[in-house]
Amino acid sequence: MSTTTRTTEADAAESGIVSHRIVDPLDGSGRMTVETPGGEERTVVDCLDGLVAERLSERGAGSTVRLELSPTPADDGYVAARVLPGGLPAL
Repeated sequence: MSTTTRTTEADAAESGIVSHRIVDPLDGSGRMTVETPGGEERTVVDCLDGLVAERLSERGAGSTVRLELSPTPADDGYVAARVLPGGLPAL
């Protein structure tokens, strides 16, 4: 559960589950880059647990994933909190 205080509706929407396009796949350090539906790139710096990391490690660049991101307390990126089925593979 995130302890980050939401101050605006935009902040709250930021952590919802939406489809993201994978720009740089998950690497050995647990980092990856995704693109939001609005075209903004976000850096994922950690995964909530091993299951989320496993699901993300199976996705390549260009594929889409239904993903919930939560901002880190240090404001240095996002934590992948949940991955839901339904994303598309890379073409």
